[in-house]
Amino acid sequence: MSAILVVNSGSSSFKYQLIDVDSEALLASGLVERIGEEVGSASHTVTAAGLGHSDPTRPAPTVLNATSQREVPIPDHTAGFAVMLEAFADNGPSLAEKPPVAVGHRVVHGGARFFEPTVITPLVEITIDELSVLAPLHNPANLQGIRAAKKAFPDVAHVAVFDTAFHQTLAPAAYTYAIDRELAEAHRVRRYGFHGTSHKFVSEAAAHFLGRPNGDLRQIVFHLGNGASVAAIRGGRSVDTSMGLTPLEGLVMGTRSGDLDPAVLIHLARRAGQSIDDLDDLLNRRSGLQGLAGISDMR
Repeated sequence: MSAILVVNSGSSSFKYQLIDVDSEALLASGLVERIGEEVGSASHTVTAAGLGHSDPTRPAPTVLNATSQREVPIPDHTAGFAVMLEAFADNGPSLAEKPPVAVGHRVVHGGARFFEPTVITPLVEITIDELSVLAPLHNPANLQGIRAAKKAFPDVAHVAVFDTAFHQTLAPAAYTYAIDRELAEAHRVRRYGFHGTSHKFVSEAAAHFLGRPNGDLRQIVFHLGNGASVAAIRGGRSVDTSMGLTPLEGLVMGTRSGDLDPAVLIHLARRAGQSIDDLDDLLNRRSGLQGLAGISDMR
């Protein structure tokens, strides 16, 4: 029995799932959070399928999911992966007996360069880092997780799945901004769209629920959470979406402003003395629900 480890890494946490390749059954999942704080937290859940993973000839135990939790200092993502490996060793499924055949990573911004799942090479890592200017809250954290995972699993393939890839089907009329064309092309200024993996999955799940071919449907799909976006999907292909050059555009979010009159920034720079970094911090970390209500918990 073979399994794939899937990782979604943030700046101070990461989620993971171990999935059986053949059955697509979830074997285990977990969350490592508060990375870099005085005390970190880790939870690890083994499913009934995962408890039977070490011996595929035996049926999965008829028990509920088993969850373990611990608090321990987790200074960085590398330490976080060590905590995750300890959880697998102590609670199963055993990665020593059945190591993953590959590790998949969610990466938020792939620009126009990545339109499908991509094996992570040193050049791909460099490109993800270069694209951090377009997703400063996400790509650096994604890259931290990739590098930590490579240390933990140096002998297996690591594959990046990009949020932007699903939206590569946007037509020029949908992704082009009405600014100077030469300037836009020189600096890769265009709509890229995000949450592509979510929009793709939800559109396919909705088609399955309705019992209709995805290719026959026209759908409006919402991804709602601390980050939020909406996409128009026709025949299983993205034709428009609310997020743009960065994950800042579009709907009001947890700490992000969403759409804003661009002249607001000019006004704040001139009248309030706000620098570029000040405005970046304002729009990405102190706006949205946080700015409106003082809280950003979207749960």
